[in-house]
Amino acid sequence: METQNRKSYVIPIAIIIAGLIIGGAFFVTSDNGKGAINSVSKGAEVMENVSISEDDDPVLGNPLATITFINFGDFRCQFCAQFQKEIKPLIIEKYVKTGKVKYVYRDFITMGNNSILVAGGANCAGEQGKYWDFADYLHNSGGGHDMTYTQESLLKIALSLGLEGNSFKECLSAGRYVEEVKKDTEDAIAAGADGTPTVFINGRMISGVNSIEVYESVIEEELLSGKNDTKI
Repeated sequence: METQNRKSYVIPIAIIIAGLIIGGAFFVTSDNGKGAINSVSKGAEVMENVSISEDDDPVLGNPLATITFINFGDFRCQFCAQFQKEIKPLIIEKYVKTGKVKYVYRDFITMGNNSILVAGGANCAGEQGKYWDFADYLHNSGGGHDMTYTQESLLKIALSLGLEGNSFKECLSAGRYVEEVKKDTEDAIAAGADGTPTVFINGRMISGVNSIEVYESVIEEELLSGKNDTKI
């Protein structure tokens, strides 16, 4: 079967654990990611009955959809960018736009402190209704793990997307979403996620970037299991 032979790639959690210090500096991994990141290849595996919530993170689609697709990622993770470009649009078109699935993005910091700043920028953009525009810009910019962002460069992105600059700058400078990003990351680790990207579909965990068929098969199984009584 094609999905069993296809390799998936994921930023490994060992990098995260080594730098996670509760109560002190959050992450001390290399901010540019060079030399510290190794891809892990493995066949697609689905872990069942994982407890995870969408929390209060950004949602695309019908809020009453009974199938929840949670994507944990890092804006500076190259495989997360690959997922966003190759997989997300197909999920959105086939399942989110039709009201069957709601798509949630949660932060899972694997690339160091700079990624916390970037995630904060996306959340600050969300205050002005531009979360997904900001997130799409980051994923499509091509910077990935080779890009180091500053408050100034994030402000430029915000302005290019039509955000009000002073409000965005105030939010980012205050670190308003640092704790939220930290909580997302801790939730991912507690749920057993071993790197980025990691997807949860109604509590069924899939690691890495896989073929679209892997995600579709799980969604279709959920639809057939009686969880297809979504109200639109």
